[in-house]
Amino acid sequence: MTPSVADKTSSSVKLWRRHTDPPSFWVAVFIGSLSLHLLAFWLIRSYQSSLLWRQQSKAAIPVEVIEIASQPKSKAKTRTQVIPVNSQTKPVSTNQKLQPKNSSKPIVVKTDRLVKNSSPTVPDKNAVAFAEQRQRQLAEQQQRELAEQRQRQLVEQQQREAEQRQRQLAEQQQREAEQRQRQLAEQQQREAEQRQRQLAEQQQRELAEQQQRELAEQRQRQLAEQQQRENSGNLNNPESPPTPSNTAGGSLVASLVGEPQQEDRGIIAHPAKIKPSNQPFRKGLEYVKYIEKKIGEPVEVTALLTISEKGKLELVTVLDKNISEEEKSYYEDFLVSQVLNNWEFEPAYDKDPNDPKPSNLIVRIRLQPLP
Repeated sequence: MTPSVADKTSSSVKLWRRHTDPPSFWVAVFIGSLSLHLLAFWLIRSYQSSLLWRQQSKAAIPVEVIEIASQPKSKAKTRTQVIPVNSQTKPVSTNQKLQPKNSSKPIVVKTDRLVKNSSPTVPDKNAVAFAEQRQRQLAEQQQRELAEQRQRQLVEQQQREAEQRQRQLAEQQQREAEQRQRQLAEQQQREAEQRQRQLAEQQQRELAEQQQRELAEQRQRQLAEQQQRENSGNLNNPESPPTPSNTAGGSLVASLVGEPQQEDRGIIAHPAKIKPSNQPFRKGLEYVKYIEKKIGEPVEVTALLTISEKGKLELVTVLDKNISEEEKSYYEDFLVSQVLNNWEFEPAYDKDPNDPKPSNLIVRIRLQPLP
């Protein structure tokens, strides 16, 4: 006979209810497991604490023993005695007195410090030491960094100062070089201008001398032709009275009137010097005919003398306004050829006598006839 559907359902429900545990069972299991873990943790912690307490109780306590001498003058001797302390030893009082074996005198026992159970643990001491070491390392590192920073700043400052000094020295050398170049250029320009002036003056003097020579030769030719004509006229008329040209005999002496003067445009510190000659010289036909106004009377003339740096007379210019331009040439020729050719001249100079300068002097010359 086959079972019905209702019978199958009831049997399966009975099997499921048989394997299901109540909730209280699991609660009890959880509480028991937690209790066991807490108990094990407490036992381990108690064991560690007991070990640590035993280690601390075995530590030595230093005790300072002071011996009091019998005589007041003697000094007290101090010694330190280390007494081991176990777990059953009681702390020693600081007022406790000990009696030594060999002495009947009282001894005061003084303890430096007592080890208490509440002192910091070894890991705490290690942590404190590590922290102090870390602080020292940080302080040393900061000091090193500060010293390195100061050293770098000092090096940078010295480098900047050295660069600044080098720039200043380079600028100063450049300024000095530029100044020397300017001075050299100015000196060369002045020398060139001075050479040009000297060359122009020399060319002017040479041209003036050449003109004077040409005029003198021309006047000499004219005088020779005139004298020749007069001589031919005298031959044709022997009874005619003698002319002034026939009375060209006699002598003259030339001298200076006053001191020579410099021109306003060319004043030199030490002007040229003139040494006149006292030697008499012949009048000559030119003096008698063009210069002498009255027989036996002296003649004075103002002239400008140009003296070179070598002490030579280079040019003579008559300055008298009462003498015509035509007669001035006769005066100048006579002064050059008859009067000043025997005079001596010394060149002018400013500061150094070895550096002579050309100069001009205005002189007043007197031509005195000799009886």
